[in-house]
Amino acid sequence: MPKSKPSRRRARSAHGQIRREEAAPPTRKRSRRLQTRVGWSLAIAGGILFLLGNIGARTGIVFLPFDPHHVFGQVGGAIIGLIGILVATPR
Repeated sequence: MPKSKPSRRRARSAHGQIRREEAAPPTRKRSRRLQTRVGWSLAIAGGILFLLGNIGARTGIVFLPFDPHHVFGQVGGAIIGLIGILVATPR
């Protein structure tokens, strides 16, 4: 079923004349929900990457083959997590 255009209602003024009222402008609920989902997903992914880098640095396990010293994992994970939190939370 296709979406229809915003409806316009007719209302009578105090003098009995019919006037048209515009429908309320569409809200930005959908984009806000998407922004929240993407932000929290980034925050979780950044936190996991940071923890993997931290655990790898302590135990010697290499999770990222291009990062044997675990610098990119820890710093990159922290940056991605912070950006995700900034995107997810309202300003």
